[in-house]
Amino acid sequence: MSRRIAWFTAVVVAVSLGGPPVAFAQQSVKLGAGDTLTISGFINATLFNDRGLFDGFGQGQNAEWAAVAQLPIDQGFVDGDIRNTRIRFDFNSGPVLGNWAPKATLEADFFGTLGAPPFGDEQPQLRGRFAYVDLTNGRTTLRVGQFWAPLFGEVPVSLTHIAFPLGYGATGMVGWRFPGVFLYHDLRPGKPLTVQVQLAVLKGSGQVVTSGIGSGEASGKPQFEARFNLARKFGTASWNGYVVYHVDNKDMNGVGVAGGDLNGWGVETGHNFTAGKLTVHGNYYFGHNLGQQFGHITQGAGSNAAPANQQGRIQGWGAWAQVGYDVTTHWGVWFYYGMDQPDVAKYQQDNGAALLRQLSHDTDALIRFRAGRYALGLEYFRAVTRWSTGIRTADQYALSVLYTL
Repeated sequence: MSRRIAWFTAVVVAVSLGGPPVAFAQQSVKLGAGDTLTISGFINATLFNDRGLFDGFGQGQNAEWAAVAQLPIDQGFVDGDIRNTRIRFDFNSGPVLGNWAPKATLEADFFGTLGAPPFGDEQPQLRGRFAYVDLTNGRTTLRVGQFWAPLFGEVPVSLTHIAFPLGYGATGMVGWRFPGVFLYHDLRPGKPLTVQVQLAVLKGSGQVVTSGIGSGEASGKPQFEARFNLARKFGTASWNGYVVYHVDNKDMNGVGVAGGDLNGWGVETGHNFTAGKLTVHGNYYFGHNLGQQFGHITQGAGSNAAPANQQGRIQGWGAWAQVGYDVTTHWGVWFYYGMDQPDVAKYQQDNGAALLRQLSHDTDALIRFRAGRYALGLEYFRAVTRWSTGIRTADQYALSVLYTL
């Protein structure tokens, strides 16, 4: 047992310090009693030149929409980012209850920083993303822990924008990870048209805070989501799609104070069609009061990116689409466009004030080279954002590398 712990520790240290964990990658290590551990993840690094400032999440790999306050001169700057790098541990056991077997996953990234710039951002620290335990019989899975809400669906392809995908909170890309209870069940396994149902009861994002730490939703009601996944092959082509419904109830005044009810709901559909070298995918959502799910994220307190601070009475829609084509076995091109359209008139009516961020448009073009687990990309990203004070723009030129473990 001590030998296995020492091996496990060595892998973690090697990855954390930037050592070469490739020899261990994609290998399932036997832990005893038929249990196995599989280590995976990826290394992602970006060098970028931003022309103009992005708002909310930050610059670099987090860029999403143009800031309202732009520099009058000398707008360009060069920087680097490695925070998308990720490590994942999957534990698998044999059946323990009939044909039901337990599994567990722990995933971390490097978004935590050691102090402020100029050196803090160059010393990222591990941060937990997922931690959940499954009980599954292959067709049905019960998951308890922290994972993506079903509202987090189709994801745009990018080598620069991974942890914060293209359009996240800006042009139709929504959803967040929460602790909760998840149920997945395949309704038509092995059929030409497969159907899966997902149900989730999730921790809310309310205003009960003790010593700076959230301690639950004051309404006493969790978030609830239901989703159907569908997939089918047509010869050499394939299609998959989904539809999801979300509902929640937030108490904005916290405990001990009357009122403050803020009901949220949303619907979303996403689709992916692949035929040979061509891929077309995207999604559309319409929702009301979805700040905690990164829907119209700037509602409430301006450009603060923390979801707990972004609750407000606002509704609207967002959508994005992306097309990709593999020109050769190694070279491919991808083009993305998305927009976010909150209902500005309704916001004014419900809140008695003008909405700060009124419209977002994102455009992205990627030239990607792939060879096995290695990928290199040249990427151009542009955000056009209409604020209540006028239109702002910001551009980004990036060189990114991705190595999948």
